[in-house]
Amino acid sequence: MKEAGINKIAIIGAGLMGFGIGVDFARAGYDVTLWNTSQATSQKAMTRARAALDRMVEAQFIAPGEADAAYLRLRPTTDMTDAATGADYVVESVLEQLVVKQDVFRQLGDICPASSILATNSSGLSPTAIATATRYPERVVVTHYFQPPHLVPLVEIVGGEKTSKETKDTAFRVLTKMRKKPVAIAKEFPGYAGNRIQFAIGSEAMWLVENGVCSPETVDIIIKMGFGRRMATTGYFDRMDFVGLDLLHDVLSGQGRPVPQPLAHHVKHGEFGVKTGKGFYEWTPEAVEALERGQDMALLAMLKQDYEEGVL
Repeated sequence: MKEAGINKIAIIGAGLMGFGIGVDFARAGYDVTLWNTSQATSQKAMTRARAALDRMVEAQFIAPGEADAAYLRLRPTTDMTDAATGADYVVESVLEQLVVKQDVFRQLGDICPASSILATNSSGLSPTAIATATRYPERVVVTHYFQPPHLVPLVEIVGGEKTSKETKDTAFRVLTKMRKKPVAIAKEFPGYAGNRIQFAIGSEAMWLVENGVCSPETVDIIIKMGFGRRMATTGYFDRMDFVGLDLLHDVLSGQGRPVPQPLAHHVKHGEFGVKTGKGFYEWTPEAVEALERGQDMALLAMLKQDYEEGVL
């Protein structure tokens, strides 16, 4: 599970996100130092890490011994020099303010070995701007986790203008070996990709509530009991191919809404998705069967849990 040459991990800022990122690394066998600004916040991070590991045991996801071993690999400190000295891989997760992150990276550039990966868990700030604070901008990369980071596999990798390919590739390998699901974002762009998708949904949800169309509770039920469940198994473009790109084209046109160019392109070329064997993806009968089965089994498992817990 460990990447060769990466042994010591430093988490700079072990709050809402940082403690969970530390748990992930500790479970993968790394020695992890958790830096926070005070003894109180450091102790809170350790308490939350213990609770997260205990919950994994309760869910029978890991064994008690594995949880104990991971916890013992975590070490809290309030001294950034102590945390980062000798660290092969650093993940910064402090306040989402550019000047605060730049100050941290300025210090890390002076403390860390010349070969260290300097990662930021920023959820949308420019890695190029963050990297201007250090002498080693080629070592700075975004590794954007999603809350709770120790349970959600996705991590976005975003390089800045001077980020080296080696830095991005190393981060990708480290995360893959930890059984995360890293995705390389091709362009540096505000909000990256994951949050832009979430914000698009959030903007429409807020509009519906603001205009009295439905309540916050109704919005949450729609997401949790509707398309949120499907997207957990089929994503967005999978689902479009499955429904039929020609149908989606007709729906948008009938509502007088603009048809996005990628969708229009496929329809123009007779590529309607599953029904024609090609859309955004190539489809074989076996691939269609696998998609349907995977979706159905996952949805049935959620329905079974809902029935057992009295949610439905």
